[in-house]
Amino acid sequence: MTPLSFADSLHPRPRPRALDVVSQLHHFAIITYTIDPARLRPHIHKRFALETITLNGREQALLSVVPFIDVDFTSAVYPFPKFRMGQTNYRI
Repeated sequence: MTPLSFADSLHPRPRPRALDVVSQLHHFAIITYTIDPARLRPHIHKRFALETITLNGREQALLSVVPFIDVDFTSAVYPFPKFRMGQTNYRI
């Protein structure tokens, strides 16, 4: 399988700074579920509004799970060991 690559055609890549990191990502996926907003509300601070959609006549929140593998996670600026690790982000 040939990995995807993207050109920096719209904007040049900014120069890395002190806390920036670089890593190739493998097995990246975005998996989105609909969920009853009442199930999420206890976990989200009241100052934040939940974005919802209407699906089949019901109000639903969206929960995305984003799993991937950092293949060579390291500092973009300083000499530092490279790490390989799995990571999962949750987005509401």
